[in-house]
Amino acid sequence: MEEIEIRHKVAIAGTTSDEITNQPIADVVVELSGQNIHIKMCENGSFYLINQQTGQVKLPTSLSKIQNGFFYFMDLPNGEYTLKVSAPNLKKRYAEEPKVQKVTVPNLQANVQLSPTRLVGQVKRSDNNEPIVTALVKLGGSEYQTLTNEKGEYILLGIVAGKPTVQVSHPKFEQSSQQVELVAGIEHIQDFSLKPLS
Repeated sequence: MEEIEIRHKVAIAGTTSDEITNQPIADVVVELSGQNIHIKMCENGSFYLINQQTGQVKLPTSLSKIQNGFFYFMDLPNGEYTLKVSAPNLKKRYAEEPKVQKVTVPNLQANVQLSPTRLVGQVKRSDNNEPIVTALVKLGGSEYQTLTNEKGEYILLGIVAGKPTVQVSHPKFEQSSQQVELVAGIEHIQDFSLKPLS
C-alpha cells in the first residue's frame, strides 16, 4: 500500500486569552521567528513572511489564521521558534511588552495569556474598619464600575491605563474619590475608607 503524504499539517496551534478571566482575546498580533524566517500575523488575520533573501512576502491564507483568540501556523519546518504575542490596539488594557514563549515544532500547542490592566482594593468604614458591602466603585470618565463584595473587596479588569479618578459611594457613607496611576498590564491596589453619614 502506497504511503500518502499529508500536507498542510498544523505545526503550531494555540490560544490567546486574558490571564485573569481566561476569556479569549481576538485583537492580537502573533509573531513567529526561527529557522531564518519571521512570520507576523496581524490582528485582521493577514500574515507576512520575512526573510533575508526575499524581503516581505504575503503568505497564502492556508498557512495560518487567527480567530476568536485561536491561532495556528501550518507547514513549518521542524525546529525551535520564538512566539511573540501582543495586543497593540489594546495596549493600554494589556502590557505593552509582547509575551514571549519558546516553542518547538512539530505538534506543539501554545496557550498564551496576556496580563490585563486592573484595579483592586477594599472599601472599609473609617470608624471601625469594618468592610462596606455593595459600595459602588466607579472609574471616572468611563463606564467601568463595580460593587464591593461581602469582604468590601472590588476588582476592575481590562481597564485603560492612565491617571483616572476613582469614585466610591454608598447611600450610608460620605463619598470618597482618589486619583490613581494605572500602568498597562499591571495590578494597582487602592483601598478606601468611608466616613458614615451622621
